[in-house]
Amino acid sequence: MKPFIDPDEIWNLINKVKPDKTRVRDVIAKSLDKQRLSLEETTVLINSVGTDLFDEIRAGARELKEKVYGNRIVLFAPLYVGNKCTNNCQYCGFRTSNLGAIRKTLTDEEITKEVEALEDNGQKRLILVYGEHPDYSADYIAHTVKIVYGVKKRAWRDTTCKY
Repeated sequence: MKPFIDPDEIWNLINKVKPDKTRVRDVIAKSLDKQRLSLEETTVLINSVGTDLFDEIRAGARELKEKVYGNRIVLFAPLYVGNKCTNNCQYCGFRTSNLGAIRKTLTDEEITKEVEALEDNGQKRLILVYGEHPDYSADYIAHTVKIVYGVKKRAWRDTTCKY
């Protein structure tokens, strides 16, 4: 299975990137403009923990959170897309040693019906849940996200997805 996240790439960046004040402030400014950060930019922030820039990073994160969510707690309803998994995390029902689990991956039609049911129940924000398994590649996850964003049952539905 090709990992969704390449640990070698991440460790190479963590060991290579040496942030300076200007670079850290540029990354904070980019995030405050709600622009997606690259792995390298994220590493700039991670490698700045424990420096005199940490308070600026924390203040930027707080400001971004307030821009996006305001002064509220936001809850997400889970949509379990599939529970196949290659891991054995003790806390998780998806774990491979849970031999009593019935393994299921929703079809495209089932995903649509579940989203409609969640909308009918008043849910506006969903979090899609998958196990870690070769069947759940980045392309497959992107495919299911497109399906979810394609459901237009309610007038208040946010249609700003860029997929």
